[in-house]
Amino acid sequence: MAFKVINQFLKQLIPMRMNMLFRVGLYINVWRFLIFRWGKCFQGFLGVSLVFFLINTIVGCSQKRGVASQPRQQFYQDITESYLPDRKVSLQGASFIRADRTPGSDLIWFISTPGKGAKIKILLNRGAGGIGRNGEASKVQRLTENIRFLAKGDISGNGVDDLVLIVPFKQKGSAKVLFNNGKGYFYSRLEFELPFVYKGIDRVDLIDLDQDGDVDFLFTGREVLDENGKIKKKQGQVLINNGGNQFKDETFLLWPDLPSGVIATSIADYNQDGALDVFLVYGNAQNRLLINNGVGKFLDKTETFLPKIIDQSTHADWADFDLDGDNDLLVTNNMVEESFQSYSGEAAYFLENIGSGRFVKKPNKIFPTQSLLRVYLLDANGTGIPDVIILSETGLLYLVGEGKWNFSVETKKRFPQTNPMKEISFGDINGDGFLDLLGITAKNNHPKLWLNRVR
Repeated sequence: MAFKVINQFLKQLIPMRMNMLFRVGLYINVWRFLIFRWGKCFQGFLGVSLVFFLINTIVGCSQKRGVASQPRQQFYQDITESYLPDRKVSLQGASFIRADRTPGSDLIWFISTPGKGAKIKILLNRGAGGIGRNGEASKVQRLTENIRFLAKGDISGNGVDDLVLIVPFKQKGSAKVLFNNGKGYFYSRLEFELPFVYKGIDRVDLIDLDQDGDVDFLFTGREVLDENGKIKKKQGQVLINNGGNQFKDETFLLWPDLPSGVIATSIADYNQDGALDVFLVYGNAQNRLLINNGVGKFLDKTETFLPKIIDQSTHADWADFDLDGDNDLLVTNNMVEESFQSYSGEAAYFLENIGSGRFVKKPNKIFPTQSLLRVYLLDANGTGIPDVIILSETGLLYLVGEGKWNFSVETKKRFPQTNPMKEISFGDINGDGFLDLLGITAKNNHPKLWLNRVR
């Protein structure tokens, strides 16, 4: 139980009053030092210990890990051509991943072809030599099924990321797990069997729902169906890890009845009890808030904890915007019904946490009055204040946080002008402690890679 002892020490070393954006960064860097100084004896503890720490010091889902000396000079540099081998490939999905144990974030992307299955490509980070630019740093694996969604996380606790795939529904269900051998090769384990995952599942989150230090699975979908093809009362599925990488379906016990229509999740500790709660994004209805009772059972607190807003939401992300110690939300929408708009054309709004997970709407006219697709929150420039990236059909908006709900629009200054993006993921390419970006273009699904340059 060495990781528990070390975590207790780190909790004393890293003050709880320190800004949350810095605490995870300091924590990870301490672990990096331990691994560098004493080698493999600490590598196995990293994944599990990080889960424990995140539960107790939960921060935004897209945060930085460095401190800049001149944050006003931060910008993103397009390094696609010099770092990536396949710049014109048309992708279905892509993400940063820890595929092996060498420094720097690796990449994974996938393509599905109807009737021919899917191809997964793993691109290993080789520093200045680029990512996946030679034969040894590039691995391709083929699957007989198409891939509808891919999520990664350290399921086995060996310090590298495994994969959970959402695949077309078949007799064994809608999902499969591939384990990482530690070198970027993914395989199925004969002794591992995932419980049946229902038809209509669109995505999965890998999180520790019951606070026991291992990764559980939360599946959601727009319309989850039972064995008879009827809409299930419980629109979601909860699989709990028993500690030995075997999962049990605890949906009936832990998940509430919900209306259909879930398109995304934003998961954080909203009521400051140390357990992860779930904000459910609905494509054409009231969004919902589920509060964790501390052991993984979720209670629907929408009616009392959220303001009533009917909209066509597209995405949500969370951070502590007013720096008061609790987690707020930013929600993007195709549109907000007129009677719930705070101003004409409103398409994005904050939800301010006023304590114990209770939210009030906080509008801000800095957001475009047009359909918005995605929102990503991060501390890009090392100030400890959340910054905002918003994607729309017409382009990308980059807002630099100035604290207390204030932002400045600095897209042209901080970000290279480019085609509209459909999605973005985050990783640290060069190990400088700041998050770099991988995007997929909306027009042709090509990858774009940006290095975060911070002095």
